[in-house]
Amino acid sequence: MQYLTAVTPALLLVAVLVMLLPRRSHGLRIMTLILGFILARDSMTRHGLWEFGTEQRSGGPGVLAELPVLWLRFTDDPVALLVMALASLALAGGVLLACRDRIRSVMWTGANWFVSVVLGLVGAVVVVAPLVVLYGPMGEWFSPVNDALRGLTGAGIPVSDRGGTVALSLLPVLLLFALCGNLVEEVLFRGFLQSQVEDELSGRGARWRAVLVSSLAFGCAHLFLAFTVTGLGWPIVLFTLWEGLVCAVIALRHGVLGATVTHGVAIFLLASGLI
Repeated sequence: MQYLTAVTPALLLVAVLVMLLPRRSHGLRIMTLILGFILARDSMTRHGLWEFGTEQRSGGPGVLAELPVLWLRFTDDPVALLVMALASLALAGGVLLACRDRIRSVMWTGANWFVSVVLGLVGAVVVVAPLVVLYGPMGEWFSPVNDALRGLTGAGIPVSDRGGTVALSLLPVLLLFALCGNLVEEVLFRGFLQSQVEDELSGRGARWRAVLVSSLAFGCAHLFLAFTVTGLGWPIVLFTLWEGLVCAVIALRHGVLGATVTHGVAIFLLASGLI
C-alpha cells in the first residue's frame, strides 16, 4: 500500500497530460505512457518489492574469467504480489483507454490463440537460455547435464548466491503477477509502439525496422533502472535488449498475447528459482 500510495499521484499526473494531448498525437501519447510505466516499475525497487543482483561466474576453458551474471527476485509476500497483479491489470486498462484510437491497429493474437501461447512459451525458453547456460548447473535435477554445463561454462552459480530458493506455494501468484505486470509492458511496447512505428514506415523491411525500434526502445526504458536505481549497469541492459528482441519477433506473428506469454513466463522463470 505504501508503494501504491507513492506512485498513484504521479500516475494521475501522467493521465492528465495524456488526456490533454491532441487525439492524433499517438506517438507522444505512447511515449508519455511509457515514461509513466517506467516510474511505476522502477519505484518497486525502493519499496522492496523486487531485488536485482549480479554474481561473478568463473569461466571454463576459452570463457571469460569473470562475467557478471544477472539474477532477479520479487517479494515473498503473496498478498503484495496479488495486489500488484490486480493493479497491473487496472493499469493495462488505463493504457487501453488512453490509446483507444489505436486498439484496432494492434495485433492482439495470431490466427490461432493456442499456437500463440505455445510459441510464447518457446520464446520464454529462448529468452532465459543464455542465463541458464551462464548459471551453470540447473539445481541438482539433471546431474549428467550439470556435468556437461560445468565443462562448457566453468563453475556454476548456486541458487543460494542469486536470490535463493522460492517457496513452491508462492509460485502460482508469482506467475500471475509476472503475466499481469508484463502485459502492461507488452501492450505499450509491442502493441502500441511497434504497431505505430510500423504504420508510419513504408517499403520493404518496415516490419523488421519496427521490431528493431521496439527492441531498442525497450532496452532504453531500462537504462535508468540499470545505472541509477540499481547501479548494476550493462547486465540489465543487455538482458532487456535480448528479451525485447525476442518479444518483438514473437509479436510479429502472434501479437500481444504471444509476446506477453514470452515476457511473463521468462520473468517468472528467472524469479522463481527454478533455473
